[in-house]
Amino acid sequence: MGKKYTTLKDIARSLGVSTTTVYKVLHGHPDISKSTREKVLKAIEEFGYIKNEIASTLRSAKTNAIGFIVPEISNPFYEPVILGMTQATRDRGYDLFIVNLPRNRKEDIDKAIENLMMRRMDGIIIAANITQLDERDFRRYRLKERAIAFGLAFPTTFMDVITPNNFKGGYIATKHLIDIGRKRIAILHASDFEKERNLKERFQGYIKALKDHGMNLNKELIFVEKEPSGRTNSMFEAYDLIRKKIKEVKFDAIFCYNDELAYGAIEALKDENVEIPEDVAIVGYDDLEFSKLISPSLTSVKFDKYHLGYRAVEMLLERLENPSMEPRLELVDVDLVIRESTAGV
Repeated sequence: MGKKYTTLKDIARSLGVSTTTVYKVLHGHPDISKSTREKVLKAIEEFGYIKNEIASTLRSAKTNAIGFIVPEISNPFYEPVILGMTQATRDRGYDLFIVNLPRNRKEDIDKAIENLMMRRMDGIIIAANITQLDERDFRRYRLKERAIAFGLAFPTTFMDVITPNNFKGGYIATKHLIDIGRKRIAILHASDFEKERNLKERFQGYIKALKDHGMNLNKELIFVEKEPSGRTNSMFEAYDLIRKKIKEVKFDAIFCYNDELAYGAIEALKDENVEIPEDVAIVGYDDLEFSKLISPSLTSVKFDKYHLGYRAVEMLLERLENPSMEPRLELVDVDLVIRESTAGV
């Protein structure tokens, strides 16, 4: 292992670039070439460089404060989660600091982590739909020792993870649609479903349920809306997409990645005079509060979001007490709440 650099100037001198260039790479500026960026990041990784102000906080005393990085805090999914986190931190004499990312970009995520570290957080909880971090970031920020992922955004070899059992959720949602006689079951995904592990697990559950019941995956029934997961305007994208698909593809059911997409799909079908569930049955995911209030009320995959938030804090504090233990994966059980969108009135 080489010596540990303590200044940007040391790294810049060793690479033959300016200090400004190194600074820009660290802060995600777009006007740096890919080759230069890779060269600087490699040096940072090889020599264990951490910004001086961050390194000093890593050596500092315990502060009884943890941070939660979340994209689009206005998403109703996070309300019970944050209530659970707040109660867990209060029960243990900790403070919770929440960082909202209006844009889920790499430079914003880096800045959020650095800001929390400079504010001397003991640990960090990272939301599932933050997918831009990689193994190099986990080493650079020592996240394996001081962080937990809320959802399967990252491989469990990197850090502790708590998540709903998304494979089971996708399976039971699809099986329910098969059990009520549906033959052409579409799946409505967010645009980042191939990157975000939560979505991939649900998709794999969907595929397995089809296979177990003698049905093949039909690619024309995979509907992908433009917005990434967690965006509050995804229901409008879903609305437009389903109005288009109803004219192009025959389907008699839709399994939606979340309840917002399902709501957009319901409104689209109603505006196209499609009867729900007689013509098309719909299942959502997350069982948000509005799901029981809309018409028709929405069948949805349910799990205890309050417990998810509470337990995330507990797991993080366990990690801080024992930073060398192996990374853990904890699954929260899921169930299906059947309502009018599949069962009728």
